[in-house]
Amino acid sequence: MKFALSGMGTALCLIAGLMVTQPAAAQAHLATSDGAKTSQSPQSISPEAVFSRWDKDADKTLSADEFKAGWQELQAAMALRKLHENFMAMDANRNGRLDAAEYANLELVRKAGTSAPSISAFDADKNQALDFREYVAMVQSMFKQRH
Repeated sequence: MKFALSGMGTALCLIAGLMVTQPAAAQAHLATSDGAKTSQSPQSISPEAVFSRWDKDADKTLSADEFKAGWQELQAAMALRKLHENFMAMDANRNGRLDAAEYANLELVRKAGTSAPSISAFDADKNQALDFREYVAMVQSMFKQRH
């Protein structure tokens, strides 16, 4: 199954719209599938740019594998957005970091109870708080432990 750009305009507009709504701080942490940071401004993403990004062999069609890989990238971007929204909601003092008290109020930490790792286990820069990148690493680690 192949998809051509002309037949996917509406879907790609929707996808581009979802990507455009990435918060700037979360977008800054989004990596491409090859591990490189994305440098494109979220506001500049067009349906054609999304299609080109997904069309790895540049044949102007998306194979099922290309579509699946692009869809997975979109899902990762949406998960990152939700994590960023949660991070911002839990940052009670709005300083851009989660301190020990805010960390203790995280649902993952509360559910883990006394078996939850201390904040220092995820505090890479040792400033007694988690920035967004450290928070994402913490969520990934704790989620893996639960599953």
